[in-house]
Amino acid sequence: MSSQTKQWLKMGLMVAAVGLVAVASFVGGMFVYANFFTSPYAPSTLTTALPFFTSNGQKISYTQFNSTDIPPEFATFWEAWQFLNEEFYGDIPADDERVYGAIRGMVASFGDQHTSFIDPVRAAIMSENMQGSFEGIGATIRMDEAGRLIIADPMPGRPAFEAGLRPDDIILEVDGESVDGLSLQEAVLMIRGPANSTVVLTVFREGQLKPFDVSIVRAKIELEVVESEMLESNIGYVRLTQFSNGAADKLIAAIGDLQDQGAESLIFDLRSNPGGLLSEAVNVSSLFVEDETVVVERLKGGEEKVFEAKNGFNVTGDMPVVVLVNGGSASASEIVAGAMQDLKRAKIIGEQTFGKGSVQLPHGLADGSELRVTIAEWLTPSKRQIHGEGITPDIVVEMTIEDLEQERDPQLDKAIEVLSDG
Repeated sequence: MSSQTKQWLKMGLMVAAVGLVAVASFVGGMFVYANFFTSPYAPSTLTTALPFFTSNGQKISYTQFNSTDIPPEFATFWEAWQFLNEEFYGDIPADDERVYGAIRGMVASFGDQHTSFIDPVRAAIMSENMQGSFEGIGATIRMDEAGRLIIADPMPGRPAFEAGLRPDDIILEVDGESVDGLSLQEAVLMIRGPANSTVVLTVFREGQLKPFDVSIVRAKIELEVVESEMLESNIGYVRLTQFSNGAADKLIAAIGDLQDQGAESLIFDLRSNPGGLLSEAVNVSSLFVEDETVVVERLKGGEEKVFEAKNGFNVTGDMPVVVLVNGGSASASEIVAGAMQDLKRAKIIGEQTFGKGSVQLPHGLADGSELRVTIAEWLTPSKRQIHGEGITPDIVVEMTIEDLEQERDPQLDKAIEVLSDG
């Protein structure tokens, strides 16, 4: 166990001793001194200045630089850089490691876990993952306000759940490497990996005296975008696992098939759906309502953009609808659930949703790293905040660990009860 983990454990035990829960409110699924590679000063000045401050290179004091070479706000940074190079007793980290550390520190000062910096290696991995299939442990992970990495939703039947991970477990290390200081995106990329490979997570769980290791064999996570079946009392059930391209078209086909089988009401399951495309969130909402606002995007400066349901998409008419949500329902799922709730189109049943209602714009940097900047947030039609708040169900039904282990589903049972009672 690393010294950082030991230090964290001492703090964690003190928190546990006074009965506090080591989790914070749901806040979304991610963190340059300045943007060295896209600032007006780069790359001709700041990047070329770095070699003059390496431990093995020529030592040049900050005062020897022309004022046009370094902006005034970096004076303290370069002074610290030089003192460390000249005086530190021990191995000096590589230049890029220190620059990335400075970037992470500056980004973290914004207090938004979804504004994130990703180093070149992990950025390349993320790009490859987006091109191919999803392989990993099968869990939704969030970061609390203290920067701790927390299991939000270990999906039943997936490697994380089968290996023993549970909601609110706090991840301290991945394969012996501390996640302290990493952004949510970077930490997630450490956990993901090829199918059949093993990752060891060191976790802390409330009620346990010390952290413990959980060994998980990664797998290819196969998720059917849409699943559907007929239930009792002419109730149709349809589940959407992600808001990928074409999700609404798949839902139209599934709902139509259920209606052909005699479905008179519908359960729409968005549990453990991490979100996806905003366009698909609008399209899916349009299957249930028309001529209504479904989401509002608020930009920096207060400007708002309104997204309305598309005409001619409503295939459910006035069918009674219940929407199921849980702590793994995030982003686009919350947009749809929030719209259905505000517009009184459906009853929302389950647990508080994730609380990811912000919009990120990715920037590829010169060395292959990536900076994702939060540029806007989503609001429900009545302009309720989603980010950091989530959607509170109309009827709260918890799913316990015992329910999951015994394959019981009290949330689905409640939805059936509500629809059966009219």
